[in-house]
Amino acid sequence: MAIPLIEKLSQFKVRALALSVLWLIFFVVCQFGLDLLRPDPAEVVRAGVWVQGTVEKVEPTSKTGRKKITLAYFGGSKPRTIAVGMRAARGLEVGDKVSLVYEPGNPAKLLALDGEVVGDSDDVLLTPLSFAAFLGFPVCLYAAYLWRSRYRSASKTGLREATATVRPGWLYPRIDVYLERDYKLLQTRRSLRIAPRFKGLEKIPVFVGGEETDMIVIFPRGRFSKDTLYTVPVKEIEPDTA
Repeated sequence: MAIPLIEKLSQFKVRALALSVLWLIFFVVCQFGLDLLRPDPAEVVRAGVWVQGTVEKVEPTSKTGRKKITLAYFGGSKPRTIAVGMRAARGLEVGDKVSLVYEPGNPAKLLALDGEVVGDSDDVLLTPLSFAAFLGFPVCLYAAYLWRSRYRSASKTGLREATATVRPGWLYPRIDVYLERDYKLLQTRRSLRIAPRFKGLEKIPVFVGGEETDMIVIFPRGRFSKDTLYTVPVKEIEPDTA
């Protein structure tokens, strides 16, 4: 029984690698989407209404040096003011004259400033999705590396029958593992979602494999079904740190 359980760790590695590839593909797709949604400056300028504006205020908005530029201009024969980000108004100072383009029939909507398109409403969703994909790729790749290390460690030691008691814990609970002639205190390396099922129960039958930071505990109940096993990555810690 131990060999199929250990081999499943290799499947976890493959699954993490597949997820990392999917995140990478998703990131590339998001980048293409941003390029497609980003308007052509020449077309925006050609279709808009040209006016002259004046820089009224320049304010820093963050520690990174970004600025908020307040502009005054006449749109539809009425005086108007609008604030834009530094990306569209880099290097401007109070009193500078600038060329503005606003949407025909909607003077309150600024389209371009000195030939640069203002606003990024079209990519407001794709930008955070792209950032999530940018983070998801290395995270899944690292997870694949960890599962590979656990697979090698468990293959070296094999699986041992033990009993375990899950300590209360919101995110990363600890597990007391009692082997035939040994005791180990283990720290889970991810959220133990099945912990509430074992709350108040002691000496749950489990399998333990691996060494030090590359250990696993296999519980008799799965995350979604009581008829499947659930593998939890753990690392050994000193009992006096509990």
